[in-house]
Amino acid sequence: MNYKNSKGGQINNLSDWEALFLQSPNKQKQWQDGRSACELANFMMELNGETMIKKVVSELINENVTFETATAELETRFDDYGRGRVHDLGIWGITDSKKTIFVGVEAKVDEPFGGKVSDSYRAAKKRESEGKNTNVPKRIEGLLQRIFKASPPQHFDLRYQLLYTTAGVLSAAKNKEKADISILLIIVFKTNRYNENKGKKNLEDYHKFINCAESEKIQSNSDIEFHKLKIEDKEMYSIYMTIDEKGIL
Repeated sequence: MNYKNSKGGQINNLSDWEALFLQSPNKQKQWQDGRSACELANFMMELNGETMIKKVVSELINENVTFETATAELETRFDDYGRGRVHDLGIWGITDSKKTIFVGVEAKVDEPFGGKVSDSYRAAKKRESEGKNTNVPKRIEGLLQRIFKASPPQHFDLRYQLLYTTAGVLSAAKNKEKADISILLIIVFKTNRYNENKGKKNLEDYHKFINCAESEKIQSNSDIEFHKLKIEDKEMYSIYMTIDEKGIL
């Protein structure tokens, strides 16, 4: 598989990947041993990440898949409000039946899925009331409508990141063509910095999101969670898997 960075530059090794995170102080803070950015890069560059993801995806779709390109820190636009979703890794491939496939990878150790939708919405509405420009309320309202079609109170208790990550995966396009198969892949790395309680909370937040969406669980022969979601009359998949310190499921 051919690896690139978000600016189109080649990634040949772990150092090339790390260079992405040396461009700003905020990015530098994300690159730490035992945390998600560094663990994902090591998983893909030094361990068996590509082979393992290919195996898991092939099991999900019941078809062999060949991965062609992968872009670290790939941005996909899902609305007209500000920046799009930046995936930790965006993978493009093709199945044996010649269907295009996109896998948006979200790496975690025990980092949360952002704040709650309600917190972001209230903060943005407060800025509006103070006369400040913000598109956040429109973005949130659009995401809720797009993913759920309705917005009951419990949807505002969901984690905001799960909404726009899902929208970002579904909106990914290559050469202006959207993928035939879209997959959100959440990989949890249980490093020596993993906190069990925080990890359990993340899984609970993920389940809340899945249960609010129009979804169905797909049976698996492993501990990996597979779900099929229907959004805007389109189907996409979600995978939640855990990797130990040695890079083993």
